[in-house]
Amino acid sequence: MKKYFYIFKNSLSEYFAYRLNFFLWRLRVIITVLINFFLWQAIFQSNKNVFGYQEPQILTYMILITLIESVVLSTQTQKVAYEINSGALSRLLIVPINFFTFNFIRDLSDKTINTICAMIEIPFLLIILKPPVYIQTNFLWLILFVFTLIFAAIIYFEINMILSFIGFWSKETWAPRFIFYILLMFLAGNYFPLDILPHPLYQIFLLMPFSYLVFFPLKIYLGNLTFSFVFNGLVVALLWIFLLWYFMYFLWNRGLKVYTAEGI
Repeated sequence: MKKYFYIFKNSLSEYFAYRLNFFLWRLRVIITVLINFFLWQAIFQSNKNVFGYQEPQILTYMILITLIESVVLSTQTQKVAYEINSGALSRLLIVPINFFTFNFIRDLSDKTINTICAMIEIPFLLIILKPPVYIQTNFLWLILFVFTLIFAAIIYFEINMILSFIGFWSKETWAPRFIFYILLMFLAGNYFPLDILPHPLYQIFLLMPFSYLVFFPLKIYLGNLTFSFVFNGLVVALLWIFLLWYFMYFLWNRGLKVYTAEGI
């Protein structure tokens, strides 16, 4: 376990070496949240209830996306594609560490520093914007919220590892990842709660893994849900965790068979 602690520590130190990159990432998150926040605030100026949501609920949803992006959507897995293409993967294959644990620890360091920043930014946004917010006081919903964040982080890690494994067959990995992230913002519910969509489309989205990255955890935080909705959501999320894990290992094993370590 000591070696993974040093991996975590070294990954954290990288942020102090590339401070501008980290600052621009946090700035992007805040700007995105502010755009959505002011858009919904304008909508509620003429309506007290929109799509079944009260203003405090929607504005809380938008502000908490800052936390979701930090805990769930922050990642270091883009390095995997680079390591495959550059041949640096060969060094990782000969050291006594588990490749997936190594990358999850790198992700964990990313999530740690981003979450710390989010915990500073959210109070700052609340002080500056002074929005009406919804404070969840039910301990059960808060516990479920934490569990769904863990599920979401695992799903996002698996999806990103799968995208990185494109590097075994192609030098171009940035474009697929960029396109995926653009689609993810919509499919995951970053711009609006997914249940405002037409019911048939909403039901389809609930069968996809993406809705469990943002929408489902935030819906849990807001509470007032039926037992069947929560149970079905947790089951579907777990099923996706296992399916993606299997597919991730499948691509990894197939990729190693064609890996040529160019550049070494």
